[in-house]
Parts: sequence; structure tokens; C-alpha cells
Amino acid sequence: MVIIAIETSCDETSVAIFKNGKILANIISSQIKEHTKYGGVVPELASRLHLKNFSYVLSEALEKANIKIIELQYIAYTAKPGLIGALHIGKIIAETLANYLNIPILPLNHLYGHIYASAIDNDFLFPLLAALVSGGHTQLILMKKHLDFEILGSTLDDAIGECYDKVARMLDLGYPGGPIIDKLASAGELGQYHFPLPLNDNSYNFSFSGLKSAVANLIVKEQLNTKIKLSNFCATFQKTCVDIIMRKTKLAIKNFQPQKVTLVGGVSANSALRTAILNLATTNLKVIIPELEYCTDNAAMIARLAAQEILENNIKEGD
Repeated sequence: MVIIAIETSCDETSVAIFKNGKILANIISSQIKEHTKYGGVVPELASRLHLKNFSYVLSEALEKANIKIIELQYIAYTAKPGLIGALHIGKIIAETLANYLNIPILPLNHLYGHIYASAIDNDFLFPLLAALVSGGHTQLILMKKHLDFEILGSTLDDAIGECYDKVARMLDLGYPGGPIIDKLASAGELGQYHFPLPLNDNSYNFSFSGLKSAVANLIVKEQLNTKIKLSNFCATFQKTCVDIIMRKTKLAIKNFQPQKVTLVGGVSANSALRTAILNLATTNLKVIIPELEYCTDNAAMIARLAAQEILENNIKEGD
């Protein structure tokens, strides 16, 4: 089974080659440098850069995997969710290759790809609980078997990654905000600042708009009196974000008794959140997190999801 996967949902152009259960190549071309000057992702620019960079990413992936294009047997691509224009570029490229090579094409869900990033180097045990944390989504998803995704709860407004970026912008820290705040928080101390725990109820839903507003109000208040101690400020903000993710995750664990828990999505690269999730592990509960290269948007996760789709649905090369 030789799969080529394409990921163009946002600001990374990625191509992966998957053969007989192994990722042979996972090439990612990041657009962060181009979007940083605008303080965030510009959809039209993202689409143009996907088109510009794709041929180079494809060539590098085939070369690293030592695979000729005629050896490819399946093609998978991210169909949703994401930036419409960026997704359309991936769709056109995938359909062109599928028609040229006369191989099956699989349009796949980006979020489910994030979950299967955890299956690249690990086996799933069911029930499995996935905490999906990214720039555009924050969800708790329960799986009772492969490809069975039950959304227990989602964010009602901002996603956690979006909140990080907006708070970083308020503090003039730059883009993307997540890694910057994470680094500052690691050197900070708690106690100087206080934020409310957002949507602190017994649902599995999340809300970060209120936290964002509380941060904005405190920034104005603190700037009137004294200079903000950035590391302490970031440490308190990050602890608040981690605490609400963990509270909801623990509630789902209590009520659904999963055998495994996984943290996935771009924000799963956050050091404090990774540590908190890993600390949930017990004799009866296993915890897995993808390697860092599989946390942010990448095609390897789409390839792994495609392999499961092919296996479960018995998709033949001639289909």
C-alpha cells in the first residue's frame, strides 16, 4: 500500500508518502514568515503560496521516500475544514494526480487526521478520548472504534489557539502567539495576576472569548498603573487555559472511562498542556501524544487516516 497525502488546509503546504505502515516522508513548507508581517494568516496569500510551493514539496517528498510517482497507489487530501481557497488548491492537485495516475482518491477530514497523528507511532485502544486543541478548533471526541468519532463538546466561540494568538497580539508579542507565550510562561511565576476560569461548568464545551476579554481589561488596567510583568502574565494566562482543558478532559474520563487518552492538534505542542495530559496516565489509563512534527498541520496524519480508511472500507486500487 503506497499512499501520497496532501495537506493544504491553512498555512502549511505538506506532502507525505506512506508505505506498508510507515511514513517514508513528511515534507512541510511553512508560510509563517510570509504571514507574520500581517499578524495572522491571509487566506488569499496562503492559496497563492500553496500553488507556488507544491511542486517543490512534492519533489522533495518523492525523493526522500525513494518512490517514483508511478508507484503511488492511493492519493488522499484534506477536504475540510480549513481555508476555502487553500483547500481548493489541494483538491485540484489531488484530482489532477489521481486522474493522471488512475488511482483512487480519498477526500478526508483535517480534524480526524489530527487524531490519527497519534496512531502513527502508537496503537489505539478503545474507548479512546481525544482532546483536540488547535488554532481553529477545541473539541473533546470519543471513539469507540476506528473511524467512529463522537463529538462530546466543542468551543462555543474562540478556539484555544486563536485565543493564544489574540492575547499575544494584545501584548505585542508577535505571531504565532502560542510558542511565544509558552516560552515566556515557562519563566514566569503565578500569583501576581488572576483570570476567571472560562465556562467552568459540567458540560464538555469550551469558551475562550470571556478569557480574552478579561485579559484585555487587565492589560488596560495594568498599563495605567505599571509595566506588565510579561512572564508572570503569560504564566497565569497559560495556566488558566490548561486548567479548563484539563477540567473538561477529566470530566469526560470520569464519565466515559476510556482506555486511552490522546492530545492532538497544533496546541498539543504546548509544553504545559503536554505535561498535564501525560500526568493523567495510570495503570488503567494510557496517554499518548503525537511527536512534535505531527502536532501541527502535516500530511503524515492525513496519510495515516487514509490508511485506516482503506483498511476499514476495503478500498481497492481499481476503485
